[in-house]
Amino acid sequence: MERAPEPSDARTHARLAAECFNACWDLIEKPDRSAEDDEAMLLQAYASLWHWTRRPDFTPAKRAIGHWQIARVNSLLGRGQAALEHARLALEAARDVNAITATAIAADMPPAATDTIPAGSRPDAPPRSQDDDEPAYLLGYAHEAMARAYALLGDDERAEFHRAEAWLLADEVVDDASRERLLADLASLREGREPA
Repeated sequence: MERAPEPSDARTHARLAAECFNACWDLIEKPDRSAEDDEAMLLQAYASLWHWTRRPDFTPAKRAIGHWQIARVNSLLGRGQAALEHARLALEAARDVNAITATAIAADMPPAATDTIPAGSRPDAPPRSQDDDEPAYLLGYAHEAMARAYALLGDDERAEFHRAEAWLLADEVVDDASRERLLADLASLREGREPA
């Protein structure tokens, strides 16, 4: 059995998870990466997710984001099979988040159909948070990763299916900036270019 991390270990993992994620993101956005940059980008993506798994606040949402980043990096590097593997893991984790959220919403429903108080509007219901659109956002990006990986592997039919799924999910993302970012990435996929 694995031991729980000590508080100082948890802080170290928190710091390193964020540092690796952000350093990787900087390289994803770098237009003229060298071979050394590509290797660092790949290693940082894996390291970020690993450090997240060591944190006590690790959730399926963090797993989805971590695998999405690894899938994107592998896509950028032309590694279609690895991109697909991590896109599938991102989709699985995003579906877990969606199931957890759906269960929480169902638990908040009135006990009888004649009791027409909408979920979330009861005085004792939990307040809405900024992450209310998280399942749609995570699912949308997981499908974007699947589409990108299938496109790289030359499976246009599956790529288009996942791109269309992501496009539909984008409509459910409440945050305007998040929705626009997802739509821009989907447009770049359709145009056959990497997002800026």
